[in-house]
Amino acid sequence: MQRQQSFQNNKATLYVIASPIGNLKEISPRVIEAINDSSVVFCEDTRVTGSLLTHLNIKKSLVSAYENIEKQSSVKVLETLRNGQNVALLSDAGYPGISDPGHIIIQEVIKNDFNVVVINGPSALVQSVLASGFDTSHFYFYGFLDPKQATRKKELESLKTFPNTLIFYQSPHKILACLEDMLEVFGNRNICLCRELTKMHEEYIRGTIKEVVEICQTLKGEMVLVVEGYQEQQQILSMADLSKEVDKLVQDNVSISEAIKQVALKYKTNKKELYQYYHNEKEL
Repeated sequence: MQRQQSFQNNKATLYVIASPIGNLKEISPRVIEAINDSSVVFCEDTRVTGSLLTHLNIKKSLVSAYENIEKQSSVKVLETLRNGQNVALLSDAGYPGISDPGHIIIQEVIKNDFNVVVINGPSALVQSVLASGFDTSHFYFYGFLDPKQATRKKELESLKTFPNTLIFYQSPHKILACLEDMLEVFGNRNICLCRELTKMHEEYIRGTIKEVVEICQTLKGEMVLVVEGYQEQQQILSMADLSKEVDKLVQDNVSISEAIKQVALKYKTNKKELYQYYHNEKEL
């Protein structure tokens, strides 16, 4: 067992810092404080982080820690921590380790019993699932799907009957292929395509997969795709069909009001609209 009391020991600290996903005004004073408290900054891309530090008027030594060299970078991070110096870890946007380099470094620091302190900030994941309007009581973040179609379809098949909201990251040049595979595997579900988050051209496109497929080739910028979870009853029935469902329950001695309530709940339709349609139909 390991207990880390972050601010009650004298151990060196790895600051895992969430960086802006677009709007630089989302930098908090605590981010600035943590970077200033670090002797060196390890980052996904020194050019991107360098621009951020210039904006903040901070001068620090920058060391690359991109995905392919993360294991080697963790050795350098540990050397710095063993010298009693704090380290800042940043990715290009959002949280290091969340579909970005960082988790290997974090694991190695924990194994060697140094502090890991997360400095919170913008998150494309949280922003997108909230703005989608889908159920947020439970949701599942998948990250990037495999670029190879065969593997991607297998991944989607494994998620086909997942009942909760799904969140994926996706690049603009792969979004069409991704949506076409989703349409084939998931059916025509409701989705929310989120792009250019916190920037001037921020946009949320809410609709069915078929609707978004028609326009997705015109879209640019990094994207987050939020997908409605699987529902046992996916088909959308007409009011006439729903009325017949009500009649079936009534024939089984269920009251009309209770039958309408049950059908509306089962097929996720407006109870008042179904009530009005059913009674109007009976009056004809």
